[in-house]
This record gives sequence, C-alpha cells and structure tokens, in this order.
Amino acid sequence: MLASSLLALAFATAGALAQTTATASLVQELELATDHVDRIADLPQDSEFVFDFLNPPGGVVQGAAGHLVLASVSDFPALVGNGIALLAGFLGPCGMNTPHMHPRATEFLYQVNGSIQSGMLTETGSRFIMNNVTAGKAMILPQGSIHFQFNDNCEPVQFVSALNSEDPGTLLAAQGLFGLPPSIVAASLGEIGVEEVAGLAEKIPDDVAFGSAECIQRCGINIGVQPTAEQVPRVSANALPTGSAWTSKATSTSTNYSRSILGAVADPSNLSATHATTQPVTIALIAVVSVLGLGYVVLGAIFFVNRRKRGEKSFIRPDMKGRSLVPTLDHDKFDASAGPYDPMAASSSFVRPERGDA
Repeated sequence: MLASSLLALAFATAGALAQTTATASLVQELELATDHVDRIADLPQDSEFVFDFLNPPGGVVQGAAGHLVLASVSDFPALVGNGIALLAGFLGPCGMNTPHMHPRATEFLYQVNGSIQSGMLTETGSRFIMNNVTAGKAMILPQGSIHFQFNDNCEPVQFVSALNSEDPGTLLAAQGLFGLPPSIVAASLGEIGVEEVAGLAEKIPDDVAFGSAECIQRCGINIGVQPTAEQVPRVSANALPTGSAWTSKATSTSTNYSRSILGAVADPSNLSATHATTQPVTIALIAVVSVLGLGYVVLGAIFFVNRRKRGEKSFIRPDMKGRSLVPTLDHDKFDASAGPYDPMAASSSFVRPERGDA
C-alpha cells in the first residue's frame, strides 16, 4: 500500500515537472518568435487561448481562508507579448489577501459579489487609502503599492483583477520584511531583538489567511492551524545566527496564544528562557499577595463578629485630647434661676490654663 502511494506520488511529481519544463520551453519559443504570425503558429491548438480559472493548470495560491488563481505567462503561454494578466480571488468568510505588492504591474480590481475592504499605501509620505468595494464596483491599485483585500463577512466573495503585465509578480509585505537579515529587521523595528524577529517570522501565515479576530468570532470560525510555507528562504546573507537554542524550527502557525497576567500576548513555545521564567514568578507573586489580602479580610471579619457578640459598638469615637481646653456649657452645673445663659460672661470667667497644666 505504501509502495503504491509512493509510486503514484512519484508519477505525479514527474508529470508536473515535465509540464513545467514544456511550458517554459514554449514560453521561450514564443519570446524568440520574430513576429505575431510566428507566435500564433507556435500555438496550434485553439484551446491554448483559453484559461480555465475553475480548473487551472497552475498559478494557484492556496491559503487557509481562500485561494487565488493567477493567469500569467508562467502558466498561460498565450499571454506572451500581450502585456496583461488576470487574477481571480476567492475569499472565504473572514478571508484576507494579505498585504502585498506587484513590482511590475498596476492592478484594476472588480468586485463580483458581496463586498471587500481594500486598502493601500502608494508611497512613503502618502496617505492610507481604504474603500469598501461592493459588487459591480472596481478599484485601481497602482504599480508598487502595498495593498490588501479583506472579506469582513460570513459569506464567501469573489473578485477579478486585471494586471497590465504578463508577468506582474507578487511580493508579500510581511514575509518580505522578515526575510531580510534578522539584525537589519530588528534595527528597523527599534532594536526589538533578533530573537523576537525570528519568533515573529515563523508565525506569518501563508496568503490567503484569516483576517480580524472580531470577524472570526462573529462568524463562529475555528481557524485551527494556518500553514507558514511562504517564508523567504534563508541563505548566508539573511541566515539566522547559528548555535542558538531559539533558531527557527517551526513550520506551522498555531493559534493557541496565551495572554499573560499583565495583558501581553505571547506564545510560550517561542519565548526565550528569560521570558519563560518570568511568567511563573509573576504568577507566584500575585498568588502570595492574594492569599495575604484574603487573610487580612478574614481576620477583620472575625474581629467585628467578636465585638458584636460582646455587645460592643462597631466603632466608638475616642475622647478628644485636650477637651478641657474647650469652654463648653456644663448642663449639670447650670443654674436656671440665674437667668438666660450669657456666652460673653461665660467666656470671661474662663481662665486659660498655663502651658503644661493640661
């Protein structure tokens, strides 16, 4: 059984490789054709001028929350010399075509159904542009702009994009940034540390990924584990430091993040030894303080219960120190036959004690 499965996989791989080689050879032949007539002659079958987006021969970008199908010169040789490509985007609920750019093409996006949020940055210093693109509307995305599409709905949507290059290219923003040398990325982000850079890089999900947590919760989606195969390959120029225990080993992104006591989001599997020991110590300190506080509350409750059992008031105001210094009316010694009380006479008869007599 295992042998037959391996044999089938080998045949499939060989077939795909042969098709890729044949396509590359045809593209090269079309590019070397002297004129349009020769290019048409190199495509003898009428079906070679049709691209099936529902059953594409290639050009598929498959993510956890949808997929993209791009008809470019690498999978559709008939585009050679025509300066155009076409992309069909299929975004599932809360699906996002993550931030990216096309280095060789402007994109003109048409929304087929539903709606998407499409945002872009065209240049450093320019403002951020964001639109809710509904069915029947289109948005222009200039060449080189960083842009994204997000389906903030619980139903799947589809869009179609025309690109004015037969080889538009795609550069994913997050993967591209974290594929640079770790020390350069760390310095660009305010010296957050090479370790943190490595921990973040290995968690970036493949395009198409799930979008906002609010949408995921609203639509009741369990996103599970998203693949992370689109990381920039490490070579000598951008390699991670060697001999470190935290060198990137993960191949998938887990969504089981934990929130620390102080509110910071962290994934324990990627924390350093220092960070890993900080959280237990913090929890232990908080537990000790909580127990002490609870003990004081219990002692206070016992004290007041005992006072109540003895019939004592919960609180008795103590006598004011130096009360004898304040002239007051002594009701026990007041003679009603002497007439109305005269405060002036009472104050003149009061003799202030010498210092220290009190």
